[in-house]
Amino acid sequence: MRAGKYLFLVVLTGLSVALVACGQPPSTEPPGGPGLSKADMDKQDAATQWANHYCVAVGSLVDGLATMPTVDPSTPQRAVRTSSDLLASMITALDRAAQALDELPPSPVPGGDRVRADALTRFIAVREQAVAAKTQLDNAGEKGKIDQQTLGAARGPLDEVARLDLLAGFDASADLATARAHAPVCEQLTAHATTESTPRGQAGIRSRRKLSFATFFERTSRT
Repeated sequence: MRAGKYLFLVVLTGLSVALVACGQPPSTEPPGGPGLSKADMDKQDAATQWANHYCVAVGSLVDGLATMPTVDPSTPQRAVRTSSDLLASMITALDRAAQALDELPPSPVPGGDRVRADALTRFIAVREQAVAAKTQLDNAGEKGKIDQQTLGAARGPLDEVARLDLLAGFDASADLATARAHAPVCEQLTAHATTESTPRGQAGIRSRRKLSFATFFERTSRT
């Protein structure tokens, strides 16, 4: 899996991911190489700044997901209410990230605008699924009709947000790949992903997130 996906698996377990480079200007070290003209270096510098702002935007989603409330499975009513609260927090985080992406200036290099458009499409799709699940939970709570299918409504959006790759598309363009490599916030996102999670950690993290639901289902099935 790519680094962006690993990062979300870390976040969804409640681990705090701090973007220590967030808001910092791009590196002053010239991203160019031998044989590049001043025009080429200016183009790379502009691309690096754009990539940095892009990563600040998607990084805001990481910050938002890191503070999501947890599900309380002590009773069906509390499980429904806290699952709804969790989804509300996710929706807010997605909205903020989407707004930040939408406010980015046009990409100075080919491919950047497509990367942003694709990210917005994915964020909006996950948001719509989260809104639908939250509505299902809220309606069930009001009517008092709570079953295992209702209690598991939050699983779908959680799985979808875990599949998001924050840096998807940057490898498809040499200009974007170079810009990402020199943008400090993008470097920070990648560093957290590669140092704080592994394939083994991924499986464990997914298991712990789903364990609270499984434990609750086991409890209620005995009553």
